[in-house]
Amino acid sequence: MSETKLDLIAKLLAKAESTTPEEAEALTEHAERLMVKYGIEQARIDERRGRLGQEREEIITERIVFTGTYARDLRDLGAAVALALGSVRPMQAEHRGGSILYLVGYASDAQQARVLTESLQVQAMVAMRAWWAVHRDRYRPFSEGDKRRARSSFIRGFANGVSGRIGESRRALIEEAGTGAELVLSSRRERVDAYVDTLSTRRARSRQGADVGAYMHGHRSGREVQTAERAMTPG
Repeated sequence: MSETKLDLIAKLLAKAESTTPEEAEALTEHAERLMVKYGIEQARIDERRGRLGQEREEIITERIVFTGTYARDLRDLGAAVALALGSVRPMQAEHRGGSILYLVGYASDAQQARVLTESLQVQAMVAMRAWWAVHRDRYRPFSEGDKRRARSSFIRGFANGVSGRIGESRRALIEEAGTGAELVLSSRRERVDAYVDTLSTRRARSRQGADVGAYMHGHRSGREVQTAERAMTPG
């Protein structure tokens, strides 16, 4: 993916983080669809290079460190986004003072997964805080630990909702792309998987159970955060 295309996506997402909810939905949906379309385009170009014996795009690892109370939840959000995009392999680890997400993939894919993750973590926190402002009284009798678990559950639900919607959009765009797109993308992912097999990482600790109500609110918010294809047609 060219720097110009990455820059356009980054600008769309940056604006989505500082505008009205309605415009943010349209901007982020637009950026996401551009990512998938450019990813398919880049995969086809790289496949042709390989058949001609030319050098393929490099496989890289993008590293994101998450800190704060919800570091692990936001790291899991990034992992879910990477899996939904289908072209990047996420690897997770704990780190003193935070959590780490490694995004392993071809350079253009890994870079776009990072850009989307960093934008969505901002959107997730904004959505969680807005939800908490409305629902905090419900949790007044609960312990501080249970209150944190509820907010954590919202973010986890948000991640699940976002990843589900991204996956649906990706499948539709692959179908629109026509014959051979799925095979090319599968071959690309297999090469990434083979590369990951040469790496190692520590396993993250298992998660506690979720607050079901908060999780469902987060899931709904995640699915709705970018549903404005109707409001902006991708280029």
